[in-house]
Amino acid sequence: MTKKYILKPGLHQFAPGSAAVHCNENLSDKEAEWYLQRYPHIEALFAPRPPEGGVAKQTKEQRQSTEDEMLGKGGSV
Repeated sequence: MTKKYILKPGLHQFAPGSAAVHCNENLSDKEAEWYLQRYPHIEALFAPRPPEGGVAKQTKEQRQSTEDEMLGKGGSV
């Protein structure tokens, strides 16, 4: 089963004043929809969904940004 809502890596805070505890392993699609209805600003915490039947492609700028972020965290490209 494919999840409809995929969070960006890391732990995320949804409600103001709450702890950053949400990640892909502990968030169901039903819960994600509930939070998105109440806190629409958290949409930016989710990865963009590819178009129906397609694959999302990164632009050169997005790819460079991802590479820069990985290198800044001690990763390699």
